[in-house]
Amino acid sequence: MPSRHRANFLFVVLMCIVMCTVMSLAMTIVNFGLRDGFFRTWARSGLIGFLVALPTALLVVPPLRRLADRLGGR
Repeated sequence: MPSRHRANFLFVVLMCIVMCTVMSLAMTIVNFGLRDGFFRTWARSGLIGFLVALPTALLVVPPLRRLADRLGGR
């Protein structure tokens, strides 16, 4: 895999990790609260979110990047 593609793939993976961590934290606090079992529930929610977000992002990011480039005049 060329370095540009590797860097893009790594960016998508890292972005998914960060977004899933933050979003699952917020939604777990809102829906579950800070009580017994919080960290287990948060970890499960984050993992499920990541498993959904990563393939979605890998499919959606390339065409959206091309669209953004066209709309931005590149």
